[in-house]
Amino acid sequence: MPTRLFRTVSLLFWLLGGVLPVAATHLVGGELTYQYVDAKGTAAAPYRYNITGRIYFNKESDSRYPDGAPTITITVYSQAAGGARLLQEEVSRSRFSEITTEVPGCPVLVPRVTLAIYTTTVSLPAVGEGYTAVLNISNRNAGITNLANSVNEPMALSVSMPPGVLPNSSPVFSGDAVSVICMGDTISVLNNAYDADGDRLSYSFGTPYGASVGQPVSYATGYSATQPFGARGYAGIDARTGLARYFSPAQGVFLVAIDVQEFRTINGREVLLGTLRRDIQVVVRVCTGGPNSPPAFTAATLARKDVQLEEGQSVAFNITATDPDAQLLTMSVGSVLLDGPGRVDATVNGQSGNGTTSIGTVTATGISTVTGAFRLQAGCGLARPSPYDLIVTVADQACNQKTIAGVFRITVTKPAAPTRIFGDSVLCRQGTATYTTPPNPLYVSYRWTVQGGQLLGPATGTTARVQWLAAGGRTISVRGIAASGCPTDSTVRAVTVLGGPTISGPGGYCRSAHTGLRYAVDGPPANYQWTVADGTLVSGQGTNAVVVDIPQGSTATLQVSNPAFPCPTTLRVGPDPSCLYFYNIITPNNDGQNDVFKIENIEFYPKTALTIFNRWGRKVYQTDDYHNNFGGPDTAPGVFYYLCQLADGTRYKGWFEVMR
Repeated sequence: MPTRLFRTVSLLFWLLGGVLPVAATHLVGGELTYQYVDAKGTAAAPYRYNITGRIYFNKESDSRYPDGAPTITITVYSQAAGGARLLQEEVSRSRFSEITTEVPGCPVLVPRVTLAIYTTTVSLPAVGEGYTAVLNISNRNAGITNLANSVNEPMALSVSMPPGVLPNSSPVFSGDAVSVICMGDTISVLNNAYDADGDRLSYSFGTPYGASVGQPVSYATGYSATQPFGARGYAGIDARTGLARYFSPAQGVFLVAIDVQEFRTINGREVLLGTLRRDIQVVVRVCTGGPNSPPAFTAATLARKDVQLEEGQSVAFNITATDPDAQLLTMSVGSVLLDGPGRVDATVNGQSGNGTTSIGTVTATGISTVTGAFRLQAGCGLARPSPYDLIVTVADQACNQKTIAGVFRITVTKPAAPTRIFGDSVLCRQGTATYTTPPNPLYVSYRWTVQGGQLLGPATGTTARVQWLAAGGRTISVRGIAASGCPTDSTVRAVTVLGGPTISGPGGYCRSAHTGLRYAVDGPPANYQWTVADGTLVSGQGTNAVVVDIPQGSTATLQVSNPAFPCPTTLRVGPDPSCLYFYNIITPNNDGQNDVFKIENIEFYPKTALTIFNRWGRKVYQTDDYHNNFGGPDTAPGVFYYLCQLADGTRYKGWFEVMR
């Protein structure tokens, strides 16, 4: 059979519902998507993802699996050099549904299509370059007009994923991967996707893959990725919204691939996170029923294609379409903003959307004119860099149905941040400074935060006082709080906190060792000036090492500075509460003083063993856990000797005297 005749017969079977004899030729299109879960996997593979395959099957041509294949195989590769395979998993079908597009009252049948969903959770190792998830499956349905031999053409789908240290979920398409349009008419078709992370999306046509990723399909003569409908056809796509316009001079089934690139701003630079590939089929049919003019959005509606507002503000506008032929119109408005009752206060004609999927929808009908009244109260936390899309389609009810589509973009920003912060940008550690921001009548209060310091006093006005505690590069920032209660973005001032020389030496002393304390700083032996408050500098002035005496029980303040450097260093030295001190007198007269053998701070050392001997070396007392309980009125006078051992093995020995 000549190729052209075979293609024509195959197309008729596709369009009119016939069953082709080859059960393996059934793939219409689809895509792979992923969702970051967490980093709680195994030590070898910590990053967990949900990966979903959405695969469209020709329900009529696949008599073996009319509800979709029971399983598919998903493979994940590393994007590092060499592209090592990280895992390969057979994934069972979780659900399926028929999504056949029907035109009410129209005798022309359109292809019956099944959408099958396959979902799995995988754990992936840390790979700095990221991952690529791939699906290879055979074969595409017969009769695809712009392919050379679609009955033998496999389908490969892929989605690239950033590394696990950059949590991300892929965009999700809002519509199905099958479109039905009229021959000889320019039709708008939406390929819009929703991104949960609010990243910027860019849409373009790609070349569908055949047996493997990177291997293009074989096009029929006269067709290509850039001319999927042939030289006399047209295919264009809006990179911002995914709104495509198609024109085909002939009927048939045409394969198109859509690539969605996802961009995020990181450290002031926009970075490509990954690319999602979707294969779709456009069915071009002969539309009957006489002349039919398409609906059109009103001029006032088109003027609201891009809207911007701040958190706390509201916006209201009508999306209206009219039909020159005064037919019944059906409008569908979809958006992530229409999430049902709850977090986001957005409605169309008073309805908040079904909220059952990532993109909620509201429909409206009208004869000759249809209107969707969009209302949004932008609550706090709704701002993000990329716009929210309102995906709008309007269709008339005719056999030669005409549909128009548009994307209305709602950008929500934070209220304008304070203009600047005044105050010291260089100062010494432990120093204090006052910072101010110009007053703004739009703010009801302010919110100050510091990194590396401590706020002193109120932090809700135009002024804040800070003590800087840690040396290094630090920051102070302020947000305004608008009347709506929503905070603005932060205005940040960098602060350099200088540290003086580091003092080495004890920060505390024991009762029996409060003199001859030694302290030093790194550096040359001269030019250092030392002061001691509540103590005595014994020696070392003008050098990098000193000896200090501190009165028993006092807390001294030691300070050192280098005349060539503006910032001094201060160290407070006081009694060490963890030091053991052994009393050497017992006066067991029940006056509450020295009635027992006391070891000061013994409570900090549990399981301390104590053995006591009399003057002739005979053991008179032993315990494995001493609690200051040897002594009392029956204790004989005289000199005793003790052996004390801590739980860590440290040993002390000495003597004490019992006096009456």
